[in-house]
Amino acid sequence: MCNHDHHEQLNVDDETREILNRRKMIQALAAGGTIAITGGLAGCATNAETGASQFLGLVSEGALNKMAAQSWAQTKSKEKLSTDPRYLGRLQNIGGRISKGARRDHQPWDYAVFDSDVKNAFVLPGNRVGFYKGMMDFADNDDQIAAVMGHEVGHVAGQHARERVNTQMAGQLGLAVGGVVGATQLGKNCKTMAGTERNQCYQKANRNSQLLNAAMGMGFTLGVVLPFSRKHESQSDLLGARYMQRSGYNPHEAVKLWEKMAEASPSRQPEILSTHPDPSRRARDLHNYIKCQERMGSQGWGDNTLKAALKACEA
Repeated sequence: MCNHDHHEQLNVDDETREILNRRKMIQALAAGGTIAITGGLAGCATNAETGASQFLGLVSEGALNKMAAQSWAQTKSKEKLSTDPRYLGRLQNIGGRISKGARRDHQPWDYAVFDSDVKNAFVLPGNRVGFYKGMMDFADNDDQIAAVMGHEVGHVAGQHARERVNTQMAGQLGLAVGGVVGATQLGKNCKTMAGTERNQCYQKANRNSQLLNAAMGMGFTLGVVLPFSRKHESQSDLLGARYMQRSGYNPHEAVKLWEKMAEASPSRQPEILSTHPDPSRRARDLHNYIKCQERMGSQGWGDNTLKAALKACEA
């Protein structure tokens, strides 16, 4: 989506972009407005941690943080929080070390432990990290909890939430405009007809337009959104291993954690339909990355971008 050969200006200022809802943006696009979905839309940047180009041009960080704060408050009000101080204390200690390893300890972090057996954790924009007791109990040691924490911090460093929101919104806008164009093209001949024949023509055009939108939506989901998410998960795994090493944790425990996850979830849907890579693949990719960094000696685990580190491993 980010084409650095062409840099056009997005004709919506920051304040307006935050309050402009999706319906209004769709109307602007359909009317031939100044926002362009393709051809090098402004808002592309290179992430300092991953080295990857990102599209961040529709939703600002401030707007995303505001939405995340509301979601965080709702989650903590609806889900039961753990009353065992040992869980939260353990998480805060590990989180503090990992955030320092990620060089983000100067930022405020908010941690919560939910009283559930679910084996999961999540992060929201604004450094809000939630763990379920089931995830902490599933881990064999602090290093494995640090692997999950490092992964979540990797999402923050990679600005993955903001990139996904912007990409999905751009895709939805494109599909909406595509539907308008499709309906216009499919129904253009109906105007020359009369009576029942004209009505039937418009009905057929409407059905065809709906089918076209459905097909476009499936293609967008499989071709852009899901692989995009898997890329983020993979980036976060490797960044997490880097943060573990910097924080004094054993990154090899991340491999063991995902091997354990693979054993605990033997039946999975095909990877092409999953937003997360297969646990066995994650363990393998982490193993290869960690071994490469260790082989590089003093050059490994450095401050280069993840993209540069992976390229060095291929050399």
